Amino acid sequence: MIIATWNVNSIKVRLHAVLQYLSEESPDVLVLQETKSIDDNFPLEAFTDIGYHVIFCGQKTYNGVAIISVLPAEDIHYNPVKTNENEMRSISAVYAGIRIVNLYVVNGQNVDTPKYDYKIKWLKKLLAYSKKELSLNQNMLLLGDFNIAPTDDDVFDADVTKDEILCSDKERDMLSKLLALGFHDLFYDYDFPSQTFTWWDYRGGAFQRNIGYRIDLLLASDQVRSRCTNYFIDKKTRHKSWCVNEPRTSDHVPVRVLLD
Repeated sequence: MIIATWNVNSIKVRLHAVLQYLSEESPDVLVLQETKSIDDNFPLEAFTDIGYHVIFCGQKTYNGVAIISVLPAEDIHYNPVKTNENEMRSISAVYAGIRIVNLYVVNGQNVDTPKYDYKIKWLKKLLAYSKKELSLNQNMLLLGDFNIAPTDDDVFDADVTKDEILCSDKERDMLSKLLALGFHDLFYDYDFPSQTFTWWDYRGGAFQRNIGYRIDLLLASDQVRSRCTNYFIDKKTRHKSWCVNEPRTSDHVPVRVLLD
């Protein structure tokens, strides 16, 4: 079973790329973030026409999440992690017995701003939801764009990023609390070098110079972790030459795992 996550930074712009990725990698489940599409405009038929099931929830211009799958979703939770702002940042369902939670965590903009405070508030909601669901199903996978670099090895320059957004102690503490519930970052079970990233800015040749962050994560319960046999970071999608029908790449790359 192949499960993948990808922040596509607009499903409208990246539709050809997503279809190509499905064709090349054949994931059983592909979760998308930042679809930036209201539900009425989501390109549902592009996926159902080639045999996939899709669930989604979105809003105009910002946020939005979707899950594309071979099997139909069971026990769907639309936007289960939310605050009073009610931004569309999460969607969850069960596939082959696994509770899959697709997350687009708040960015936070800058430390010590209202948006940063909102990020921490949202992460507290995620903690509560994850704790409850894990008590109901020990087969669980949280994945998506977490907008948190877990350690200094996950950033291009720890001195530059110290105490900055994505790397602050409070954000990392919230991630640690999430892991303490019974989740494991699957990245650490494989032999990746330090400064292995999943996001690079579009500007300044950041991708070519490897100035990036690892913020796209897959956090598995013990039962799902025991079934994981491989882990891939698909950097090919970041090259403009990869998708001939759409050279405008997402600033994130897909991450996928193989489960036995």
